[in-house]
Order: sequence, then C-alpha cells, then structure tokens
Amino acid sequence: MNQIFPNKLVKAYVYGDTVEITTANGQQEQIIKVIEGKRYVNLETGEIHAMDTSNNSRLDNLKSTKQTMKKLRRIIAHNFTGGKNQLWITLTYRDHVTETAIVYRDFKAFIRRIRNQFGKVDYITVIEPQASGRWHLHVLLKNDSELTIPNNDLAKMWGKGFTKTKRLRRADKVGNYLIAYLSNLQIGDEGSQNKSIVKGARLYMYPKGIRIYRTSRGIEKPLEITTTKGELMETYKINSPPTFSRTTKHDTPYGVKEYTTEFYDNLKSLSDTLVEQLTDIKSSENIITTPILPQNRRN
Repeated sequence: MNQIFPNKLVKAYVYGDTVEITTANGQQEQIIKVIEGKRYVNLETGEIHAMDTSNNSRLDNLKSTKQTMKKLRRIIAHNFTGGKNQLWITLTYRDHVTETAIVYRDFKAFIRRIRNQFGKVDYITVIEPQASGRWHLHVLLKNDSELTIPNNDLAKMWGKGFTKTKRLRRADKVGNYLIAYLSNLQIGDEGSQNKSIVKGARLYMYPKGIRIYRTSRGIEKPLEITTTKGELMETYKINSPPTFSRTTKHDTPYGVKEYTTEFYDNLKSLSDTLVEQLTDIKSSENIITTPILPQNRRN
C-alpha cells in the first residue's frame, strides 16, 4: 500500500473530526504536451490534435458529479454530526414535476415557512433524480438548540407530496450515508425478493450543469490547506496511522497520475487545535479569521 511521506506537499481538507490528505504519487511519464491554439501534441507519435474543451460527454459529466459529491460529503460531515438539533427530511412530489426551477422555488417557500415557525434554521438541500424523471429533495436541517418537527406538520408546510422525517443520530456517518443514498440506485420494488442496489448508478441520471446542492449562510465550509504532510500532522497533533487510505490512477491530459488519499477520523485534537489557533490569531495584530498553516491556500 502506498503511503504519503512527511516531506510531500499535500492538499488537505479539515472537516468535522476528520483530516483528509491527498497528493499525486509516482506521476507517469508525460505522453502529451499542450500547445498554442487549444491543441496538443502526442509526444509518442508526434501527432497534433485539437483539444475538446466541451463538457458534453457522459463521462465528463460523471466525473464532475463525483467531484461535487465529494465536496458535499465534506460539507455535510463538517456541519452535521447528529443530535437533537438535527433532522434529515425527504420532500417528494405527487405531480410529475421535472423542472428544477420549480423544485427550488417550492423549496424557498417551504424553508420560509419553517423559519417563520421555528426561527433560525440552517440547511443543506440536495436534489435527487428519479428514474421517472421526477425530482426529490433531501434536506438536512439544524438549529442551535433542539429541533423537533412532526412529519405531519412538515407535510402540511410542504404541501406538494409525501414527506419523511428522520432524526440524525451521533452514531451515523451522516455524510457517507447520505452520499451513498444519493449515488446508488435500487432496482426492483421495496418488497421484492429480486430487489438489488446498483452502486453509483444514480450518478448517471444527473443532467449536465445542474446545481446538485445548496446551503444556507450558516453552513460552514471545510478548511482547505496546502502544506507538507509533516507540518499538517504536527499542527493537528496526529500521531496515529490513517483510518483508511486508497491509491487511484487517473488519465489526465498530461498522462496517467497516481493519487494516494489518507483519512484520519475521530480526531479529538482537532477542535482544541482550531480553538488555540483562533485564539492566537485574534490576539495578534493580524486581522485573520481562519487558522493558517505554512503555504495555506483556500479556494
């Protein structure tokens, strides 16, 4: 199994109690070179080709959707850990609604009713395609105290179709669970013995250019850092091996790249480290509101 060495420059994401580290390892020999005029030359054959800069292919759209799901998983994990102040609700349509503009218009009216009755509530809302062409919405809700909304009340406030409400438990890996739910497709009826789950099949159903998720202003973004792995491990006091790691190969315009990603979960030191950094920053003369590491860069 490949590992990331301490002196390697890495891109890291800090969210919830997890640090995710990724880098390019063992880059293969470059086989094409980009030249002027949106063209590239194949270094093995000398052939010159025009670059396809469109994003019309099914494969390109699938790659984009997968990247969006990765970002969504991090945002969810950073903001939702389960508890009495958090709910997962599903909103469906009884009518055959296929226009996303209508879906998000209806959601804006729905969340307005929620806030009128329950005060400040933050959300992440995710649109989910159905094989029929209809849309569902999955919504994560939370407030600062305790949030309890009977499903019957939610159904009345939604008023468009079936609703389902679930309390998020602290034991749930909320981000992983929801992303798997949004990505996989069930084949067969719920009660059928022939029912099966096809992993990743639903990702093919998202049309090009769709905005898959939206968040309220109170939802915090994960911290993105570029630094060496050694500096990162020291800053966040990580002394244990990764909880999980994987190495994948990717075809790029510059040849095949090999990436290793390491996940460090359940890090109790994260919150303490962030508090210490924020305290040091606020006491200094620099007006900075986010923790900074050497070579730190936020997108």
